[in-house]
Amino acid sequence: MNMDMADASRLMAELQETAAELQRELRALSAASDEMTSVTVEDEKRAVKLTLARNGAVEAIVLDEDWRDTIGEESLGLVVSTCYRSALEQRIGLWMKAYTENAEEAIATANVPVPMPAPVELGDPSADWAIEGREQLRAMYDAADAEQQDFLAHRAQRARQARDGVNSSKTIAVTREGDTITAVTLDERWVRNTNDSVIEREIVAAMNGVMAMAARERENKYEGFPAIEQLAKIGHNPSELMRRMGAIR
Repeated sequence: MNMDMADASRLMAELQETAAELQRELRALSAASDEMTSVTVEDEKRAVKLTLARNGAVEAIVLDEDWRDTIGEESLGLVVSTCYRSALEQRIGLWMKAYTENAEEAIATANVPVPMPAPVELGDPSADWAIEGREQLRAMYDAADAEQQDFLAHRAQRARQARDGVNSSKTIAVTREGDTITAVTLDERWVRNTNDSVIEREIVAAMNGVMAMAARERENKYEGFPAIEQLAKIGHNPSELMRRMGAIR
């Protein structure tokens, strides 16, 4: 059945409303990220000071000159990882506060005009090309559905799995689970015979190296699951999805 003008008008109104809601959310998310500042925490004995940069990377670790007497060389890794988790919690709290405030402001200014979507040519869902497009979508969905359980199990296993990353000299091991650093282990003999500035620099590099590994995994999260990846790409492109369904040409 062809789409008449009334159907087209209703569809356009719904799309404009959805676009306005999405733009408000995007503004709130973007503003919250722009407002992020660095976060610095210290352990209770003030032996270790850790700073997360605006982007969440470890910017610096500063050891108090008396840290060896205060916490001991054997406890340094534990104190560093504890400071990291504390800084991460503070960072998440700050981001959520900024997002909530910006979301409320976006709702209060909901009457801000939303740019009109690019003009499109209405399609014909009953046409052969539209029917074929929907059949292709069904085939993609079936293929993705067949991969779903394995994909979910794979993601869950990745999130729970503890994995270590080491620095070039293998004197520091950083353990992460998913996107969170859970432990920092240091070679005590290396710590005992190394000056503080080198220790600080090497810990920062090792922690950021492990988090870079986590970022690469996020980028390649569909690796090994081509059907899900293909369907996700189409799902993130509304115009392409509507075109394949025959709503537009």
